[in-house]
Amino acid sequence: QSIDKDEIQNFLNELKYPLYFLDYETFSGVLPAFDGYRPYQQVPFQYSLHILDEPNGELRHKEYLHTENSNPVLPLLKQLRADVGGKGSVVSWNKRFEMQRNEEMALMYPEFANFLKDMNDRMVDLMIPFSKGWFVDGEFLGSASLKAVLPVLAPELSYKELEVSHGGMAQRVWMETILGGKNKETKDEIMGHLRKYCTLDTYAMYAIYKKLLELF
Repeated sequence: QSIDKDEIQNFLNELKYPLYFLDYETFSGVLPAFDGYRPYQQVPFQYSLHILDEPNGELRHKEYLHTENSNPVLPLLKQLRADVGGKGSVVSWNKRFEMQRNEEMALMYPEFANFLKDMNDRMVDLMIPFSKGWFVDGEFLGSASLKAVLPVLAPELSYKELEVSHGGMAQRVWMETILGGKNKETKDEIMGHLRKYCTLDTYAMYAIYKKLLELF
């Protein structure tokens, strides 16, 4: 294990409270499901948001999951704007993905463009200490993905027990159930699995953030 405490300290010092740990789940297809989208565009249908208002504050959770066969973006944005305040760092893992979704949604719904641009200006990538090699552990097996880092830093948290355990599966199950109208008898159960999966993604970031703080 090798840890560059100076770099990690500088990185953590740039974070501003409240912290918003954000993750989107998205769907895409060759044929756009709704008007105004291009083929293969990644369209958010769900987010999880863990909020830490102050260093030793109570962790709060907000979420949105679209459960109807209709364009999810506008209701998702309305809820997101209500959930994310005007100051504080928005933390994600591999932030480029979330930022690109925000840019695309801003083009589709210009009334949210200022909100989304402001959010992008405040985005912080929690993957950086790992992808830049400031925190290296042999058990990461050379990867800086959340799924590689989490079992090493917070082994008590696991995706293995989940019915939906990765983003590709979340996309497939949501598209089948909501857009495809399948799994009608188990729809509520499936939506519960999707909520659990996305919730763990942002809770995992919070847990890793806390582990980084413990270095000091």
